[in-house]
Amino acid sequence: MKEEIKTDAICLRSVEYGESDRIITLLTDKLGKIAVRARGVSSPKSRLRHAAVPFSFGEYILVENGDFYSLKSFDYNDAFTSVSDDLVRYFSSAAALEVADKLTEENVSVSEELARLLRFLMTVCYDGGSLPDFLRYFTDMLSIAGYAVSAGSMKAGDDPKYFVFDLEGGGFASSALHSAYAVKMTSSAARAFSSFLLGKDASFSRSDFSEVFSVLSQYVKLKTGRNLRALFELSDLLRNG
Repeated sequence: MKEEIKTDAICLRSVEYGESDRIITLLTDKLGKIAVRARGVSSPKSRLRHAAVPFSFGEYILVENGDFYSLKSFDYNDAFTSVSDDLVRYFSSAAALEVADKLTEENVSVSEELARLLRFLMTVCYDGGSLPDFLRYFTDMLSIAGYAVSAGSMKAGDDPKYFVFDLEGGGFASSALHSAYAVKMTSSAARAFSSFLLGKDASFSRSDFSEVFSVLSQYVKLKTGRNLRALFELSDLLRNG
């Protein structure tokens, strides 16, 4: 008889596999980030269909089958459904799942990452969490992954309307810097983000947040080779919404 494994986990991602199965990516407290085959869950009659939906959190019972896991049962705890009450809350929460997925590796301990993700989602759902909460979560996850960003050195160059964020160095640099990794940021967004990183009071407009998230998505792409599509959608929503 194959051994059953019980673990608390949240579903980060779900993709179709065959006619009615799904491959779900779970962030777990015992096994790290893993891929699980969930058989038959695409059927509306499946008792386990809720286990294969992103944001679903609870106790998953899995069976190890060689190089992969199969879903046996699921004990629901929370689905954080209120994130869908508002577009900004939804896309920031979806981006939080994506950040957890793209900044973690499989089969490595992720207890701190899981705790921070759950704390952020609970803040959004039950404490009126906002964009600064997401930015704090995001920068914390970057630090845990070894890609910490810092205020760096903000020095004005020829154009005082702009500052430069150095994607390679992960911080602000002189706006006179000319490099393929130098990204311009408006003075408003750069000053707000720098103050935030220094732990000072920071006042962001929606446009400022859009710029910051766009720069951080480029930073993650450079460091990991992975795209943060939900973060791009959030940035676009804040810029045009």
